[in-house]
Amino acid sequence: MIMESIKAALLGALPVACFTFLTVQWSIVSGRLPRFTDAADLQAQFKRMRKEAKSKAKQKKQVLNPDEADEPQQDRWFFNKRKGGDIFHSKLLFFGGGFYGTMAVFTYLIIEVEEILRFLGKMIDITTWHFTFSFQFLVDLIINSIMNLVAAFIWFRTLPNYVDMNNGLIWLAAAYLGYLGGVYFTQRYGDAAWQFLSTRLQNNKLGNK
Repeated sequence: MIMESIKAALLGALPVACFTFLTVQWSIVSGRLPRFTDAADLQAQFKRMRKEAKSKAKQKKQVLNPDEADEPQQDRWFFNKRKGGDIFHSKLLFFGGGFYGTMAVFTYLIIEVEEILRFLGKMIDITTWHFTFSFQFLVDLIINSIMNLVAAFIWFRTLPNYVDMNNGLIWLAAAYLGYLGGVYFTQRYGDAAWQFLSTRLQNNKLGNK
């Protein structure tokens, strides 16, 4: 039990906490997410943004009138604030945000990275490389994309395929505590940590020139 808890903390709670911090803090810095007070407030903001996104999707395309063109930037639909990263945020909102949505996106990225690495491995191995573009390939690609989304939605069933878990409840608790820790760290120290990371990355870029 103790060893399983330690393993869950290192391979479950810590990665989820880091991913939560990077996701939430980047959302704040990029202007897509307002600042929040706690995990409940963060979840409420994700819920509100999902409603806005659905409302926007239902609206028919039309030319903006002068009044809408003069609308303050902060009052516009949040996706209009920045063009970069919309795909990532659409995925986060698609999965619902909060703990469940964060875990779903986390799982989805694991699945996609694993498939990319597997594909690159086949590309490197010339002896087994074979590729034929066809209609069936497109169908398989679409089906695979849908299956990946389904697997991400049921992340609690998918993640055991990537990590050896002997006690699912311990890992679930570790993931949730990791999420709460990431939210708390972001709320209290997010700006300072982000500034530190940005400075280090900038110094590394300058040093490599």
